[in-house]
Amino acid sequence: MVRLDLCRKLSGLFMSLLMLLLSSCATAPERFMFSMPSTRLLNNQSLWPAKPQVSRYSYIGDIRGESNQVKDGSQQDSVVSKFFAALVGLESDLIAPTDLMRPQQGVVDANGRIYVVDTGRQAVFVFDEKSSEFFIWNEDRLNISFKSPVGIALAEASILITDSEQAVVYIFNAQGKIINTIGAGTLQRPTGIAYDPFSKRIFVSDTRDDNIKIYDLEGVLLDTIGGRGSKPGEFNRPTFLSFHNHKLYVADSLNARIQIFNDQDEVIQSIGERGLYVGNFSRPKGVAVDSQGNIYVTESYYDYLLIYNPAGELLMSIGGSGNKAGQFSQPTGVWVDDKDRVFVSDMLNGRVSLFQYLGGN
Repeated sequence: MVRLDLCRKLSGLFMSLLMLLLSSCATAPERFMFSMPSTRLLNNQSLWPAKPQVSRYSYIGDIRGESNQVKDGSQQDSVVSKFFAALVGLESDLIAPTDLMRPQQGVVDANGRIYVVDTGRQAVFVFDEKSSEFFIWNEDRLNISFKSPVGIALAEASILITDSEQAVVYIFNAQGKIINTIGAGTLQRPTGIAYDPFSKRIFVSDTRDDNIKIYDLEGVLLDTIGGRGSKPGEFNRPTFLSFHNHKLYVADSLNARIQIFNDQDEVIQSIGERGLYVGNFSRPKGVAVDSQGNIYVTESYYDYLLIYNPAGELLMSIGGSGNKAGQFSQPTGVWVDDKDRVFVSDMLNGRVSLFQYLGGN
């Protein structure tokens, strides 16, 4: 009887220790390790256009999260954790890594930090390329509850994030501390956002209201651009925005075009038209501009990244449906950093695909 009681106690102690260990493994740490993709050419399919043509873009890799981590000797699972995993029939490889789920839009700040809004996880992933780590701004860290974060932009030393469900724009500092909330009572469904550093104005695409609302840094509504329609300066469900060289670029999604405005909020150019050929639009979502003025548009319905010159002429396309390098599944946001690296939110593939612009005309 004594031996039986002792076995029961030991068994209970063992199970308690096991559950404690497993629960601690399941608790997400505040910081996660990852390895930033570095420039590499897998084969001729990593270049666009492919050789023998002069290539303008190379595929760098994908940003996902912990899946980017390359384990070394210091990062291997401990003997104890392997032992307990073996006892319960688990393998550490079966534990899902903390990765992007439904990335939408992103930005890169002056320090090289990459911020990616993830609607699926209701959070913002902050990738620090220099330290090879990332952390997640979510309800636990920020003490606020995102419902549907969609757009993101940098403004001075602040980070602006739209929440389409809560119909507000959150303003954070670089440490993730909330500074202000703007747009409450004036926005219906904010999605895209951009900042003009010259006039210090914030542009927010109000998708449900079919217009672009303009705020100052204090959150005062200054003006509204557009309204429902298909004429120049009108919109039908505008989504993502980009501001570059005194111009505002608007993805006028259901009008199947990109509208470009000058700093007087006047339409000066329209790119694209509805159609079935590569270069035509069905559901343009993301828009961005590189240092040479080339314009990038994600065509979410046909799974392409389309590239136009400043005059609006199609230069080339990257994509097609799939999950291989250079393929997409409902791409959403696109953004370009100061190295002319092009980031594409490949939403349904749960990743951000990264390309390097190689230059040339």
